[in-house]
Amino acid sequence: MFLGIDVGGANTKIATSDGFVDSLYAPLWQNKACLCDVLPEVIRRFGTEIEAVGAVMTGELSDCFDTKREGVLQIKHALAATFEAPLFFDKNCTFQEGAAVDKDPLSFAATNWLASATLIAEQYHDAIFVDIGSTTTDVIPIVNSEIRARKTDLERLKTGELIYSGILRTNIATLLDKFEIGDNEACGMSSELFAITADAYLVLGTITEADYSCSSPNSYAFASREAAEKSRVSALQRLARVVCSDLEELGEKGAVAIAEQVKRAQVKALQASVGMVKAKYGLETVVTAGIGDFIVQEAADSEDLQFVSLASRYGKAVAATFPAFAVAKLLEYGPNNKRD
Repeated sequence: MFLGIDVGGANTKIATSDGFVDSLYAPLWQNKACLCDVLPEVIRRFGTEIEAVGAVMTGELSDCFDTKREGVLQIKHALAATFEAPLFFDKNCTFQEGAAVDKDPLSFAATNWLASATLIAEQYHDAIFVDIGSTTTDVIPIVNSEIRARKTDLERLKTGELIYSGILRTNIATLLDKFEIGDNEACGMSSELFAITADAYLVLGTITEADYSCSSPNSYAFASREAAEKSRVSALQRLARVVCSDLEELGEKGAVAIAEQVKRAQVKALQASVGMVKAKYGLETVVTAGIGDFIVQEAADSEDLQFVSLASRYGKAVAATFPAFAVAKLLEYGPNNKRD
């Protein structure tokens, strides 16, 4: 059995080459040593069944680290202390041993999307690969099985190949300058972290309470409340606060209108990005992973692009954990990352 690990800033996702997936809560942004606490659970779960372990990461950007270099090395050391001879996926789309990470840490920073795109490029030779996660969105052009995206997050932010918003953890105040309230009256908003995209999509019914896997902005307040932190009512209350209001004043209809505008803003941003990639490379198909199929489909339809969901091919759980699954499959295919 081949094991893929994707170390993020809040969650570490694991997947086997035969499709088992899981997510371990490991908030690096709170405690840089927490990986050493959660990774032994993987050993207990799989033990001698593991033939090889491969890893990718984005957690090096966590604000507990002074630099990305420090973050990469901390994550590498935690993995090397837990598993025998883990391999690390680099920006050249190859697996390397731990010594290579020590020599050039930045070649291993933010490589999870590259693993996904490498696997997709073997299956869909000309496509726009879109992965919407809890926090970010990757928009990756693949032309004749070649990944055409820039290799660093900084460069991808410049080109629109990385959109720093996602389905769960994004502060909705970063998505719009104003909301329309009541009779289409424009209203400014607070920049406080009052509500996140998970609140909008819970209210709209596109995610469930179980899907709301991150903390809410006011999670600390529920220790002394009978209300449920991730209920629809609590989400409506948080949305109302974004315009310095509450449900008594704004009403459910007004809070739902805010949620709908959040969705439209994310669709519009993604549509602009995939439209740019379509125009530049002449691509006609969008292949999507992650937890935001509903956003990708609307953007693809608006750009007259064929829509392919990896959730339909692999299942929803694998699609939501695709970088870890891609690492496991690439390990299974061998050192050249190709099928036998």
